[in-house]
Amino acid sequence: MATPLVALGEVRTCLVPASAALNRAEVDKLLALVPGRRVLWRARPVTLAASPTTAIGVDCDLLLDASGERTQQIVGTVASRAVVFGGRVLQSSVHTSVFRASERRRQTWSHYLSRVGVTELIGTIGDRGRVCEELTEGYLAGPATADTLDLGSISDRLLARIRADEQLDQDAPIQARTTRLRWTAQIGGTAGPALAMRLEDETVRSVRMIVRSVDDLPAAQRFCEDLAAHDWLLTSTDDAIDEADRYPSASQDQMDILAPVLAHLAHLWMPGAHTPASVRSLWKELQNDPGFTRQWTSKVGQLRDRINVATLDTLRHAKITTTDW
Repeated sequence: MATPLVALGEVRTCLVPASAALNRAEVDKLLALVPGRRVLWRARPVTLAASPTTAIGVDCDLLLDASGERTQQIVGTVASRAVVFGGRVLQSSVHTSVFRASERRRQTWSHYLSRVGVTELIGTIGDRGRVCEELTEGYLAGPATADTLDLGSISDRLLARIRADEQLDQDAPIQARTTRLRWTAQIGGTAGPALAMRLEDETVRSVRMIVRSVDDLPAAQRFCEDLAAHDWLLTSTDDAIDEADRYPSASQDQMDILAPVLAHLAHLWMPGAHTPASVRSLWKELQNDPGFTRQWTSKVGQLRDRINVATLDTLRHAKITTTDW
């Protein structure tokens, strides 16, 4: 099997806009994007469903550096799918593997459409190692333009389509932002698996990965979806605590913000539960630094403590009122 220069992907994550967690029948209906093809489903330890993969044709440029001054044409398809995690978390996940084109000229669309999630870099390229690094740097750090590959827009369109589905009542119990995780993966043989993660701003994350073989690329995508879901859980919990801090301690306003997070999201924390074995060791790095589960345990403990304090305060005032009467 030919080896791609690099795999590029993006995962957008948000709360399912519904008042209750979706059951299997509702998820199957929501993710039935391709008639006649089934939705993939896992029930344990927490539910996970993925839509059939669809292909989006692209004919554009790829950045070869962070400045955006050097580009090269790619033609092919981007693979796209939607994921629902725990009946509560919705994701759109897109990716493409970039190969060196066998021909110097663009071929007919039938050639490209036969391979879902594969794009070809057209033209002469230099040293393979250097080009792989340039493509990685250009994708993660380069400025997006109308002429360059924009996986974010493809992912955003799919997410908007799913969120607008008529079966969703748009009455989510939590106000939460959408996060973006942009990822790259290179084939490194015995050097993999390895990763480096960076928080670009409040909602955007960048992940660089090395996997051992081309067969591990589907696992890399699944890992990034898993990582994006758990990063979103942390981010949404942090946002809820920050919002609650705007109100007096132990107030009903704080309870209204914090209690739904504990009720609807706390049980979803299971990093690695749906990550394939070939890349599961990447979670060990994240558990050590920055300490994902330590952060989550601390945040959930903080939620419970605040709710307990508010409950005790309410009971104390109720008792005083009853005694006075």
